[in-house]
Amino acid sequence: MTHENRLRVGVALSGGVAKVVAHVGILRAFEEAGIEIDAVTATSGGSIIGAFYCAGTPIDEMEALAEELSWKKLTRVTIPRLGLLSNEKLERFVNDRLPAKRFEDLKKPLAVVTADLTTGRKAVFTSGPLGPPIRASCSIPQLFPPVSIDGNLIVDGGLVEYLPIQTLEQFHCDVRIGVNLGGVRNWHMKDPKNFFEVALRVIGFVSQRNARVSEGLADHVVRPNLAEFGPYDLDRAADLIRVGYEAGKRSVPAIHQILETKIPRSRDTGEWTRMVRWLKDNSPLQIFGRSAG
Repeated sequence: MTHENRLRVGVALSGGVAKVVAHVGILRAFEEAGIEIDAVTATSGGSIIGAFYCAGTPIDEMEALAEELSWKKLTRVTIPRLGLLSNEKLERFVNDRLPAKRFEDLKKPLAVVTADLTTGRKAVFTSGPLGPPIRASCSIPQLFPPVSIDGNLIVDGGLVEYLPIQTLEQFHCDVRIGVNLGGVRNWHMKDPKNFFEVALRVIGFVSQRNARVSEGLADHVVRPNLAEFGPYDLDRAADLIRVGYEAGKRSVPAIHQILETKIPRSRDTGEWTRMVRWLKDNSPLQIFGRSAG
């Protein structure tokens, strides 16, 4: 298949707190296999990985950045009002280390998915400064305060679209690959031990409910088994990258088969468009009493 008529490939990166580091290994596996990615959509911590990737950061450099991360570098304790912790440091990290400052500066298109507490709807960012939307998409309610963007209070995108397959529609991708880092869990077998774990458990319930809908719209879903890792485990970056890489390698044959045999869906009519329109009108991703869209 020539470059001119090849299928456009989009990848949707889920959240996962510290586990999002596994995305780096998956992207390495795709790159080694010659799977060219045309667009990325991302939610929560996946938006950090997606931004660096779409900015053209080499995978080796992304791995080095991941291994130097710590919660101390990204958060600080604050006086509780709208959140127990501040993630202002996360935004500074993105602004300082990311080679692109605005969506328009990226080498590949990126969409960052968030939840708008002001309107009760999904809010997708594809233009303007990168820092605030990325920080907002990582702002788990109760743990981190909402981020004010254009007068609206914006929080973690996992509330509305943890695995942002639907959002890939705006990039007219023929093949849609999802990476669901929450697809294999074992935390439900243990009682939460503190407020932090209770908040993560709640958003985990909501996220995986809407992720099941999203998975049904994907051509392929990568589900690395990260059950041995906890949400705090930034100090295990190398292991997370390794597990992600292995899961990515296992998915390569299936993705290649899709690329070789798939007939591109119509971008204007047909089953996909009808399904997306139905979801927009009848979305099960209703978090605040209004349809996410």
